Amino acid sequence: MAAALAVPAAHAALPVAPQLVAGGFASPIDIVATGEGPGQLFVVEQGGTIRILRNGAVAATPFLDLRNLIASGGERGLLGLALHPDFAHNGRFFVNYTRAGDGATVIASFTVSAANRNVADPSSRRELLTIAQPFENHNGGALRFGPDGYLYIGMGDGGSGNDPDNRAQNPLDLLGKMLRIDVDAAPPYGIPPGNAFASPGQGRMEIWALGLRNPWRFSFDRVTGDLYIGDVGQNEVEEVDFVPRGTAGGLNFGWRVMEGDRCTGLGGGAPCNSLAYTPPVATYEHNEGCSVTGGFAYRGSAVPVMQGRYVFGDFCSGRMWTMSRDRDGRWQKEILLNTGHQIAAFGEDSAGELYWSDLAGGKIYRLAANAAAPLAIEYFNAALGHYFMTAFAEEAAALDGGALGGAWKRTGFAFPVAPASDTSAVDVCRLFGTPNVGPNTHFYTGNPQECASLRANPLWMFEGMAFRIHIPANDACPATLRPVYRLYNNPATLAAVNHRFTADGATYSAMRAQGWIGEGVAFCAL
Repeated sequence: MAAALAVPAAHAALPVAPQLVAGGFASPIDIVATGEGPGQLFVVEQGGTIRILRNGAVAATPFLDLRNLIASGGERGLLGLALHPDFAHNGRFFVNYTRAGDGATVIASFTVSAANRNVADPSSRRELLTIAQPFENHNGGALRFGPDGYLYIGMGDGGSGNDPDNRAQNPLDLLGKMLRIDVDAAPPYGIPPGNAFASPGQGRMEIWALGLRNPWRFSFDRVTGDLYIGDVGQNEVEEVDFVPRGTAGGLNFGWRVMEGDRCTGLGGGAPCNSLAYTPPVATYEHNEGCSVTGGFAYRGSAVPVMQGRYVFGDFCSGRMWTMSRDRDGRWQKEILLNTGHQIAAFGEDSAGELYWSDLAGGKIYRLAANAAAPLAIEYFNAALGHYFMTAFAEEAAALDGGALGGAWKRTGFAFPVAPASDTSAVDVCRLFGTPNVGPNTHFYTGNPQECASLRANPLWMFEGMAFRIHIPANDACPATLRPVYRLYNNPATLAAVNHRFTADGATYSAMRAQGWIGEGVAFCAL
């Protein structure tokens, strides 16, 4: 069973902002990195075209035009795109669209033109899979390659309302499922080992997971390989599902017996709240939105306070949330932005920066940092084996520019600190081990007694006040603040000592599992 979601009191807003990248798109419905570098994206338009967006400039010629093949409108259209893991060499990619005439879902492959990689070769189209759609809605749409190299296909339950034919729980039906196929096997595709059903008599062998209503957008964390699914609800609840990397096929997310964490009163499967179902890790009701759009775990560098946090949104309300786990494995969800956009899709570029589309506005946005907010940023110098943290803009600029010993790189760890005007915060001491005598590490503490004690110790040198922060009481922070954890690597020699700080509970737990000593909550960040 997944860890329960804890909903804290409202935190101070994380220092982020939307940044307009480009406009002029016709119903942009998916965003996929081209693989050519940061800021290079494919933008899928619902009507049947794919356009190339490079650093804010939209190519005049579409990469692919399928308008003559597609039934578009409502929940139909060209709905998803995935590039083969070896796209840079083989030029192969895959699309998900609803077919003109009968609205059936088609999964097809293409290759880029041999003469020009900025356009696809329309004659290369090969249909891998066709799935009849009984109604016009709940077509799913997303395609993603997992860390295992297989293609995952999110399929809705076929539409209407309340899944009238109970397709999501039917193992002989591909609708209401997450499918997984091997596109590198003999055509049209192969069945990977580890799917839900080992033989046709048990169920369709393409099925990897069951019990989904409309998994409109899903993604894999590029660092951990974990899977996040945004599954659109019926009348009451939207949900986000989480599947750790390495989980075997056969999970059942509960629809139509359950809608999010609610019992629907509809039959067709195991009893409601059965252990046979994998519960969501996050839900929200329809007073906050009406259609979840699954997002990504942020892995860029432009917004360091977001590192590792999962971001998702709502198509109707334009709200955007983020969530992460605390050190006890509980998911914490909080509002990130009120965008006012029809959030149809999220995407990430090759650098892990996060983008989203506004369907009605025809625009693509990027998640950016609020430059006015002070941050404590962690750096690492591999030659010195040393971590360092600063909240001074001038010091950060010097480190980024190669000064102060050179070779300093941002680790991705950062957290907001209090402004100088915050009288409820305290000053944090920064100390460094005395050369040739003390530990080869910087140490930070907001405890005045600990600071005074270390300043009096010949093993330590006081370097000044690093930043202002709130401090915990009894290893915990007030509900409105976020904990920042401290870890110690416990080496054999003083020269190898290091301390690190992270606001991500999952990272704290993972580092402890790797042998770091968890020292609990050091600070309480905004």
